[in-house]
Amino acid sequence: MQQPDSKASTTPWGSFWSLTVIQSMNALNEKGVQFLLIGLGIWMAMELQYSLSVLIVLPFVLFSPLGGWLADRWCKTRLLQAMVLLQVVVLVGMTLGLWLENLPLAIGSFGVFCVQAMFFSPAKKGLVKDIVGSENIGFASGVMEISTMLALLVGQIGALYLIYTLLKMWGPDSGWQAAALPCACCTVGAVVVFILSLFMPRYPAQSSRPFSWNLLWCHFSQLRMLWSNKVLRNSEIGIGYFWFLASVMMLIVLQMAAEAHPVASKADFLQVLGQQKDSALLFAWLSGGSITGGLCASIICAKKIRTWVASAGGVGMTLGCVTLALLPYGTPCFFAALTFTGFTAAGYLVPLNALLQDRADNDKRGDVIAAGNLVDCFLGMLAVGIQGGMNVAGLTPQIQCAILAVGSAIVAIFIHRHTKA
Repeated sequence: MQQPDSKASTTPWGSFWSLTVIQSMNALNEKGVQFLLIGLGIWMAMELQYSLSVLIVLPFVLFSPLGGWLADRWCKTRLLQAMVLLQVVVLVGMTLGLWLENLPLAIGSFGVFCVQAMFFSPAKKGLVKDIVGSENIGFASGVMEISTMLALLVGQIGALYLIYTLLKMWGPDSGWQAAALPCACCTVGAVVVFILSLFMPRYPAQSSRPFSWNLLWCHFSQLRMLWSNKVLRNSEIGIGYFWFLASVMMLIVLQMAAEAHPVASKADFLQVLGQQKDSALLFAWLSGGSITGGLCASIICAKKIRTWVASAGGVGMTLGCVTLALLPYGTPCFFAALTFTGFTAAGYLVPLNALLQDRADNDKRGDVIAAGNLVDCFLGMLAVGIQGGMNVAGLTPQIQCAILAVGSAIVAIFIHRHTKA
C-alpha cells in the first residue's frame, strides 16, 4: 500500500475551503429540493417521501463501481466541475417542471440529481487528500462531514419553512409556485458554485485502468477489495453503523413528532406541513450536536488520526441512546440528550472517515469510497426496514432507543478493539 505523503507546509487551504463550499451547496440543494417535493406532495395529498428516498439510494446501488472508476481514472477536479454543471442543468429542469406544474418533469429531474450526487461523492472525497495530504486528513475530513451535516440541515428545515410560509402568504392554491421559487433560488446558488469550481486546482489521475463493461456489475469485486483490507474493513463497519444509526434515529424522531403532534386530517396540508416543520426542529437539536461534535473531533485529529476519539464517541452514542430511552419526550433533558447523542456520534464518525480515506491506495481511493457508499446505502435501507418493523410491532420510540443502545455498545467495543490508526 502506498504511504501517504505530508504536505503541511504547502497545503493550499484556499482550495480546500472552496471544495467545502462546493460540496456543501451540492448537499444543501439536493436535500432542499427533496423536501420541496415532499412539501408539494403534502399539498397535493400525495406521499412522495418514500419514492424520493428510493431515488436517492438507487444510483449508489446501481452505479457505484462506475463512479469509483471515473474518480480514479480521470482528473477529479474535471469530474467535479462536470457534476456541478449538471446540477445547474438539473435544477433548471426542476424549476421549469414546478413552474409548468409538471410533476413527472420535476421528479425526473430530481432523479438525475441523485445520479449526479453518486458521481459527485467519490470525486469530492477523493480530492480531500489530494489537496491537504495525509497529515491534515483528520481535520479536513471532519470539516467536510460537518459542512455536509449543516448543509443537509439547512436544506431540510429551510425547504419546509419556505413552502409552509409561502403557502400561508400566497394562499392555499399556490403550492406549485411556493415550491418553484425556492428551487429557482437553489439554481442561482448552483451557478455561483459552478463558477467557483472553475478555479479549483487539477490533480492527475491516479489510475490508468481502461473502461470495461463489467464496471456496470462488478459491485461484489469492489466490495471484496474493501473487505480484504483489515483497516479499511473495520473502518467501514464503523462508518456504516453510523449511517444505520442516523437513519433509524431520523425515523424515530419523525415517529415522536407525529405522536406528540397528531394531525386531525391528512387533508389539512398546512397542519401536516406544520407537523413536518416540528420534526425539522428536532433534527436541528440532533444535527446541532453533530456539527459541534464533528468540529471538536476535527480539531483533536488536526495533525493525526486518533481512533480513541471514535471509541469515546461509541461510548457516548450508547449513553445517549440509553438516556433517550429513559427520558420523557419534549423535556429540556430530552433535547439535551438528543444533542449529546448527535455530538458523540459525529465525534465517532470523523476519525473513521479520515482513516478510510487515508489508508486507501491512491489509485484505488475512488473504488474504496464508492464501495463504502454502497455499504452505507444498504445499511440505510436496512435501517428503514428495521425501524418500520419495530413500529409495526408496536414498540415505542423509547424501546427502539434502548435497542439502538445495545447495538451501539456492541459496535463501540468492536471499534475499540479492532480499529487502530
